[in-house]
Amino acid sequence: MSGRQDATGPGAPAARPPRGRRATALLRWRRRGWADDRELAHAIHGTVVGAAAMGAASLHGSLGQVVTTVLVTIVVYWAAERYARLLAAAVQEPRGGGRVRAALVVLRHGWPMVEAAYTPLVVLVVVVAATRDLRTGVLTALGVATLELGTLGYVAARRAGTDRAAALGWAALSAGFGGVVIALKLALH
Repeated sequence: MSGRQDATGPGAPAARPPRGRRATALLRWRRRGWADDRELAHAIHGTVVGAAAMGAASLHGSLGQVVTTVLVTIVVYWAAERYARLLAAAVQEPRGGGRVRAALVVLRHGWPMVEAAYTPLVVLVVVVAATRDLRTGVLTALGVATLELGTLGYVAARRAGTDRAAALGWAALSAGFGGVVIALKLALH
């Protein structure tokens, strides 16, 4: 046994709350965290934007065009949102040497918006490679995005201190965004 203290023992740091820990096990491979409410909110936002872009681009595009559209769309949304945040930080931050460092922190905190779009895109590429059917790949990827949204909603609610029943309600509401994208995709195709 190493000299490290168990993260779940009595001396565990307060920054690692036990709420939602099981649900986050699905997300740990990406980044050890999305620990605060802002990062989870960015991840939910990125998942919804990526799913909507995927659904729209798949109507008339090839796999490459869909992937490119999702990536460009999500990066543009991230850049616009971070630019607005940088402007707000510039107004609040006094002039001095800390500006560059503050800007890097602002950019990093919004990155979960982009990270959240990866999983549905990987699923899309794998399913299309296996089935040679873009429609099946998109619907499967949108299903995964919907599950991801539900998980993120649950984790966010549990970390906010809600009980399991309320967290399930928030998970359903979050997943509902994915359901709307799927319904729109099915209605337009």
